[in-house]
Formats: sequence, structure tokens, C-alpha cells
Amino acid sequence: MPDPVSIEQPRASEAPPRALSGRAIAAALGPRPVIVVGTVRNGRANFAPAAFCTPLSYDPPLVALGLKPTSWSCQVIEATGCCTLSTVDAEAAGAVLWCGSRSGRDADKSAGFPCAWTSEAMGASLPYPADALTVLKAELVSASDAGDHRLLILKIASAATRLPETDGGRLATEPTLLCLEHGDFALTSQIP
Repeated sequence: MPDPVSIEQPRASEAPPRALSGRAIAAALGPRPVIVVGTVRNGRANFAPAAFCTPLSYDPPLVALGLKPTSWSCQVIEATGCCTLSTVDAEAAGAVLWCGSRSGRDADKSAGFPCAWTSEAMGASLPYPADALTVLKAELVSASDAGDHRLLILKIASAATRLPETDGGRLATEPTLLCLEHGDFALTSQIP
């Protein structure tokens, strides 16, 4: 019988826990993959980074996406009922920051990412970053207020990836860009 993998755990601090609020709570629940949300309005592509995105169901494939209700992307998704959700690698960090500091109302955010488009065979053609690791085409199921964000429940209509598989048949997510905290990034790694 092989020896179990030994993982060195960090020592717990003797200091008492301190209170957290706001963005620090989100950071404590991280890291999370950086998601690039792709929308189109009047033929123009728009990209917005998001860190509040999580799977909800395997069958049907559902995800929850949290966006500020005042964001152009949130308003476009609620108006059109669709978007793309993409993961990117470390080379996209600059584009993520650039797109996250501008509004799609005023800026052509396809200038931040080389743009590709989904096939029209599955409905409306939607933009995604051409270098995306994984692209999910999503349809809006519901939207509701969730504090200072809108909670969008999305059904995944189609999904594709460039990520290789591990020896165990899982996705090798190591190149995926993660959000540690607003503007701070890391990459995934495999625990041996």
C-alpha cells in the first residue's frame, strides 16, 4: 500500500482572529478564477472581469455570476439574456486590469483582448477572448438583487476548453489566472 501524501500544514497563529468586512471577506474566501464575461450590444463586443462566479449544478449545468447592477455587462446580460464566461492565463492579467478599469458604455473593451466569436449555430454569436483557456456560452435563467451586486443564474448552453487533462482524467487548470483580491492575481498549482 503506498504511503499517503504528506502535506505540510501551516501552523495556526496564536493570535486571536480579527474582524473582517467588505472586500476582505471576499479575499478570505479566495482564490477564485478570474472570469472574463463577454457580451455584445449593437454589434460591439464588451469584456468585463469578474471574480464572483461559481458552479451551482451539474445537470443542468448552472452557474451563479455576481456583477454590479450599474455595470454595462450586467445591464447587457439582463437585456439580451446571454453572455460568455471565459478563463484566461497569466498573460491576460494586464488586459483584465485594463478592462476592469473602464466601462463598456464608453470604451471598446475588445481592444483589451484579441476577440473571437462563438458559432451562430447555437444561437447569437457572442464574443470571447481569443486566447481563452475555457469558454462557456451562457443563457440567463434569473436575476435578483444580492447586496451590492446582482446575482445572475446562468445555464451553460455550450462549453469548450484548451486545457489538457491530468493523468487522472481531470482538467489541468494550472495555467488559469486566479483572483486573490481586487488587482492581485496568482496561478493554480497541483498539490502532489
